[in-house]
Amino acid sequence: MKLTTRFLLILLAVAVLPLLLSVGWNIYQYNSSVASYLELHKGLSSLSAVNVDEWLLNTNRNLAFLSEIKDPLRAKTTEEVRLMRQAARINPYIMSLSLLTSDGKAQFFLQSEKVKETGPLAGFQAELIKKARASGSVASGEVLCAGGQAFFPLVYPLADGCVAVFHFSMDNLLGRIGAQKTGRTGRVFIADGRGRPLPCQDMKGMDYAADELKKALGGGRNGTLSKFMFSGAEYSGAYAAIDKLGWTAVSLQSEDELYGKQRKSIIVFAALAVAIFVITMVVVFLISNRIIRPINNMVGVVKQFIKTQHLDAVIPQEGWPEIKVLVGVLNRLMLELQAYRAFQLNQVVEEKGKAQALIDTISDGVLLVDDRGSLIYSNSTALKLLGIPKISPEVSVPHSVKNEAFASALADMLARTEKYLKSEVETALSGGTSKAVKSFRIISNQFLLATLKRPGRVIIIRDITIEKEIEKAKEEFFHMITHDMRAPLSTMQGYTELLMRKIPPAPATDRYLQSMLYSSRRLRGMIDDILNTTKLERGTMTLQPDTVEVEAMITRIRDNHEPVAGPKSIKFSVRAPSPKIQVVADPILLERVITNLVGNSLKFTPSGGSIALSAWETPEEVFFAVEDTGPGIPEEKRKEIFVKYSQMEEHKNQGFGLGLAMCKMTVELHKGRIWVESEVGKGSKFIFTISKNLGTPPAPIPSPS
Repeated sequence: MKLTTRFLLILLAVAVLPLLLSVGWNIYQYNSSVASYLELHKGLSSLSAVNVDEWLLNTNRNLAFLSEIKDPLRAKTTEEVRLMRQAARINPYIMSLSLLTSDGKAQFFLQSEKVKETGPLAGFQAELIKKARASGSVASGEVLCAGGQAFFPLVYPLADGCVAVFHFSMDNLLGRIGAQKTGRTGRVFIADGRGRPLPCQDMKGMDYAADELKKALGGGRNGTLSKFMFSGAEYSGAYAAIDKLGWTAVSLQSEDELYGKQRKSIIVFAALAVAIFVITMVVVFLISNRIIRPINNMVGVVKQFIKTQHLDAVIPQEGWPEIKVLVGVLNRLMLELQAYRAFQLNQVVEEKGKAQALIDTISDGVLLVDDRGSLIYSNSTALKLLGIPKISPEVSVPHSVKNEAFASALADMLARTEKYLKSEVETALSGGTSKAVKSFRIISNQFLLATLKRPGRVIIIRDITIEKEIEKAKEEFFHMITHDMRAPLSTMQGYTELLMRKIPPAPATDRYLQSMLYSSRRLRGMIDDILNTTKLERGTMTLQPDTVEVEAMITRIRDNHEPVAGPKSIKFSVRAPSPKIQVVADPILLERVITNLVGNSLKFTPSGGSIALSAWETPEEVFFAVEDTGPGIPEEKRKEIFVKYSQMEEHKNQGFGLGLAMCKMTVELHKGRIWVESEVGKGSKFIFTISKNLGTPPAPIPSPS
């Protein structure tokens, strides 16, 4: 990326980014406000619809008295006119009540003094009366606006062809709904099924097309309206259906009042961001010639100097005074580097000769190869081991290697992509009149070829025959001393157990004897680890499978280690599996694995810590876990600790490093796995599994009768 581009991006980030964030925040606030306003209008429209439903329910209750008049089975003992007068007097919402006979004559007429219309309101409902007589059921008509008052007409057919014409007052209802205004331009009104506002509502300045409103309502129970035109202005809001009457409650407010200010704020911030962007572009290009171009010249000359190691022409001094000073210093620096390089060239040649002499005198074979196997360098030791007469362009590894063992190992290393590799090879080498079998360790590390910009490998071949012999001698020594120690150790353990049974119980004596017994068992376990490790390595270990009661075994192990846990104030707990688990395994080896893990936890857990021993199962495996609050194990050591003789540096004086290696081999013999989960400073959790597919234990041999 060019310096000019980076400079431009930095200025834009500093100047324009805050404005863009402000624009984004305003847009977010705008969307939140829109949602809030629409929710408000949804509430108002729903509330208005509920008010209409309640008003209609009260209207139906006011007509309950008609059941006494209409019932044809009831004896004609009721005075209909008296009942109607009483109902009209009791129900204040009945503004007009007319009883018409089958020939249309008014048998009874009662109209409230609150009605401003002088004539009977029933005279406006000829079509509605005809509809009710034809259908034989209650019929409601369109709202009547007479004398500036709103009336809801209802025709109720009675017996003998008579009808009762009611007009209920809607002024209070429409007044409450119309009073629910939001802001300066907010309106709430009721529209009929054709989208027209009910008569007598205050719709001043709210002219609209009824067909457009009906189309916008969409036939749903409720919803929102957006950009609906009222008297040439855009309105938004919500609506709620009034199902029983086919009406709709509509709540609207001018969009300019709702969020006009926020829209203007967004436009202002956006315009400001554009203006600052333009100013930034102008500033960048104005100072480009004074700063950026001189810097680009410096970069170009320095790159050429690095490539050729020679300064062909100095950098021209231009730009601001500070830039000119920098150019002068850089020119002088490159001239001095050019002179210094000429001086160092002789030094490099001399040092190369020293390095060559050093590599040729060491006993290890050293090779350098590129990613294609071509031999870059080799000392005489490596050439002799590999059977290569001399370094030449046609020599490659492993094709030119005469020794098959080395060729196979090197081919495997060059085919892999890991940076660090290590392997061991045994091969017969000619020495005088006989051939001796020697062991070699091949170590390979990847490096980058500076001139070729490709990865290469440095390979070291080290003779470890003497190391192998020392290790073998150590194994034989361990094997010998462990066999010699088992007999006296068994005697000590036996007499300790005998003393525990013979000596009367006493707290101090019991503690001493338990410590002696624990130590002898621990020493016996260490001896068994050495012998078991040898058998496992040689493949001569055979399992003695039997059915193991898991809960009993881990409880027994806990009890055996209590003499050590108690004095150290370590809380030792067993999480018993539920339900009880049984598994087919070698009980001695399995108990030895858990004992080793518990012993390690006791060794490294500080006083006041805790150790938990648990087990659980799946359909294929049984899991065991030993968890402690010790110092923890670093991640890079979690695999290494399961290797024989491998120990963490701070634990070098606390054992031979065989316990975990034996545990790993034993678990794998049981077709299981072992690993550790740990966090430095917080403790470790060793987990291993035992396969359930080891088969069934052999049947017990019956005792002779």
